[in-house]
Amino acid sequence: MAQLYHFPQTNAELIRHYKLEPHPEGGYYAVTWVMEEKMKSPFALDIEERNIATCIYYLLCNKSVGCTDKPEHTGSSEEPDPFKTWNSDIGVLHLNKSSTMHVHHAGRTRYTLISAKEPFGKGLVDENGDPLTKTVVMGDDITKGEVRQLLVEGGWWKVSEIPEEDRLAAKEGKADGERIGALISEVVTPGFHWNDHTYLNQARLRELFAGSPRSEELYERFQKYVKEV
Repeated sequence: MAQLYHFPQTNAELIRHYKLEPHPEGGYYAVTWVMEEKMKSPFALDIEERNIATCIYYLLCNKSVGCTDKPEHTGSSEEPDPFKTWNSDIGVLHLNKSSTMHVHHAGRTRYTLISAKEPFGKGLVDENGDPLTKTVVMGDDITKGEVRQLLVEGGWWKVSEIPEEDRLAAKEGKADGERIGALISEVVTPGFHWNDHTYLNQARLRELFAGSPRSEELYERFQKYVKEV
């Protein structure tokens, strides 16, 4: 069966080899490096120091063998389920205060970035008065504008997904679904900390597009990327 791009191992093989686990944002991950030295983060609201840098593998994978099951909630019934909204091939909108360098290894993934309003970001807008939005595809094909590195500074809502056309090719049997995905590394500095991380919920989504000329249109467009908690 045809391959859309260079993807030497199946998603299931990558999950096993790198010991990847489900990530609450969607997809799979493994922490590969946490710098022991710490620093005071200029972005943190608390007084706790952060590791200077951290790194993870992150995998989005087409729903296929070994890459389909929604993780079970192992906490108590009173605790929120971190995997209530979870997909292997589509993430959810979230924001980090630290900067993240994304490094492409294999496959293809589409990133959507939206400038966050204060206090989360600078509230940048485009020529139409809508929140500034960027779309970037990470991959190997430079003729299509795909990139191998993507720097996302703090203050941007971010979501990644396997491009819809790639998922459709697998669904229609035009490509090997077990080799449709995206494996990247993410290097975060100051190092990742959940206190510096925020999900875009329904209320924040409404607020993000409030006052925009296309507020309802944009709200409907991005609603599917909101995490239910």
